[in-house]
Amino acid sequence: MAGVLSDLDERLSGYAELVPGGALVPSVEDLAEWLGGLARRAPGLCRLRRIGTSRGGRALKVLSVGAGGRSVLVVGGPHPNEPVGYATVRFLAELVVARPELRDGVSWHFLPCVDPDGAALNADWTSGPLDLFNQHRYFYRPAMAEQPEWTFPIPFRGGVHRFGLPENEALADLVDELVPAVVVSLHNAEFGAPFFVASRDVPGLAGQLAAVAARHGLPVAEAAPSDVVGWPVLGPGVFQMPPVADLMIRDHEQETPAYGAHLTHHAAKHGALTVLPEVPRWRAGRVFEDSAPVALAALAEALTGEVAEVRQLMAEAGHLDDVFGRAAADTVAIADTVARSWRERAADSGTVPAAELAEAHYSRVMLTLRCAGMALRSALEAPGRIDASVRRRLHGVLAERARQCGQGLNIAPLELRRLVAVQACAALAAVDLAR
Repeated sequence: MAGVLSDLDERLSGYAELVPGGALVPSVEDLAEWLGGLARRAPGLCRLRRIGTSRGGRALKVLSVGAGGRSVLVVGGPHPNEPVGYATVRFLAELVVARPELRDGVSWHFLPCVDPDGAALNADWTSGPLDLFNQHRYFYRPAMAEQPEWTFPIPFRGGVHRFGLPENEALADLVDELVPAVVVSLHNAEFGAPFFVASRDVPGLAGQLAAVAARHGLPVAEAAPSDVVGWPVLGPGVFQMPPVADLMIRDHEQETPAYGAHLTHHAAKHGALTVLPEVPRWRAGRVFEDSAPVALAALAEALTGEVAEVRQLMAEAGHLDDVFGRAAADTVAIADTVARSWRERAADSGTVPAAELAEAHYSRVMLTLRCAGMALRSALEAPGRIDASVRRRLHGVLAERARQCGQGLNIAPLELRRLVAVQACAALAAVDLAR
């Protein structure tokens, strides 16, 4: 296996050198137009087709390249606030068209954006220069029950709960049609170290994924990010998606579950290896040290206070039941769960490693900015009955927290080229090693 990996390292490095420069992510519209042009330039090799329609009436299209028996599905924009995958889809699609060896026995299928309606609600920041305040002033991430990747049917109260999202149904139908050998869903976060989620252990995969990130100056996370705490570890920075029965369904006592099964679970029915590369947009310059548990407890109290302020302002605004209000409330609930987990961890009385404390700081920043930004969007777009002072205070909260977070973490944007290289090479490694 060592010889195989050495050869793979060399090939991946060569492909990574082909990633173009540039600081801006293409918009979903520009990417769709570009993929259409690619299909027209290579009509015998490429096929662009419509597989469904979003809730807002936008087309869901897939570009297929090659005709090999092993299908690979690449999903961009699994969450609409994660645009790095748009640039990666563009690079990978062009690469597999140009390189016949990547199509040897393999057909590639690119779904550039699984939630185009959500992408449109992020368009004011995703394709421009990164700015922490601007990003969250125009930020949107749906409540989990409205996310196409997390709304596959699940057992619930003696029956089966279906979420009814047309985007999810189109994605499910596509997976069932392709019966893919590999599925790659391209994620990105705001902060932290890269990490990966895989559906199962494949010899050499975890080590290769970590090596891919390290080669581009982005070593993998030493501590589990908040999204994957408690999940099985396949290797440094590589985690295994648990069975859906093992995942905690928040608010399970409510009328409907907060989220469902993941794309990973659905693709596993066909034996697919699913890999989720998660890369950050921002690098933090602050250095953390091993700390006493009180540091984590203090973060829990800070996060609780910050989301409580947003919750109070939302209550003053009245019933905010648009997509932004629902998403803000969902983020507040997630923050409550995260803060509770930190208090429980702090009660263990053991030393908190520097990497774990750093991940907690990043989660606090992410959650407090997201809930404030989406609450502000909801208040601004709500009818005029909302007191103008509530809007002003939400704006002030977001502006001040963005300023404090930027200074406190000493952040700077990461080079897009490196992030695309990590995502693309992770996909290529998964296809190679899953044979």
